[in-house]
This record gives sequence, C-alpha cells and structure tokens, in this order.
Amino acid sequence: MKTTFWQRLDLVARQITPLLLTLALVTLTLVPYRIPDFAPVVPWLALISVYYWSVHRPDLMPAAVVFLIGLYHDLAGGTALGVGVLILLLVHALIATQRRFFISRSFFVVWAGFAIIALGASVVLWLLNAILAGALIGPRPAVFQFLTTVAAYPPLAWLFAQVQRAVLR
Repeated sequence: MKTTFWQRLDLVARQITPLLLTLALVTLTLVPYRIPDFAPVVPWLALISVYYWSVHRPDLMPAAVVFLIGLYHDLAGGTALGVGVLILLLVHALIATQRRFFISRSFFVVWAGFAIIALGASVVLWLLNAILAGALIGPRPAVFQFLTTVAAYPPLAWLFAQVQRAVLR
C-alpha cells in the first residue's frame, strides 16, 4: 500500500516535534523578562529537552538535531559560538552510552541522573565561559542556573511525556 502525501507529512511532523518543541523552549529562555538579575539563572531548558528525548526517544533526537539546537541557542543567545553546541553534544553522547541504564529506571533515578549530568554541564559551561572571558567568573549565577534547571526538569518531563503519548505514539 502506498502512503499518501498527507500521511508522509503527518509522519514528518511527528518526527520533528521534539526539535520544534526544543527550539520553542530555547526561544522562551531568551525572551527578556525585565526581571533584575533573572537572565543568568534562567533554567537551561534546551539541556532538559536534549536529555529527555535522548533517553526516551533517541531516534527523534539524533546528534545532528542536537547540533542545530545548540547552534540556535548560541546564535540567538549571543553567547560564544560553539559552547552550547559542545555541551549539548557531550550530554547527548553521554546519554547514548548510558541509555540502557536510564530507560528501565524510575522517574527519580532518571531525574537524579539528570541532576548529575546538569551539574557537569554547568561546571563545563562555567569553565568555558571563564576561559573565553580570560577572567575568573563568579560561580553564583552558574549554581543558581543549575538549581533552576534541575527544578524545572519534573514539569517539563511531564509535558514531554504527554506530547510523547499524544503525538508520538
């Protein structure tokens, strides 16, 4: 049986849902909220999304998609080009090697795994920014961003699970 144009379009739309959702979250983090000192501690939503989809649907979050997400994050955020790409690709590669462990575990184990990976990503991000700035940067914003990112994981994981059930069946 031959698939119609609309069936192929539906399949493509389902396959790019995690990418589009992640790009929307990156855009959401870059919106100026006019809250004093809020920008440095905004949760790194792209990290949450890359982690979640790499664990639960790696077929929809390949390395090329992670690269595009990181590139968009760096370009739109005005950060050093390649820093976000590098960290997101490292997280993706790490999950690719540990996915078998995470896939059969409870939510709390997956969340704890995310917290450990987010801590490592935050430290690497802080170090790279300090190296690129040529000066020691205070760790306080990085610590608060790490904490807000870990706290934002449960509601976003719930949202991603709903999307996965409804759209990506």
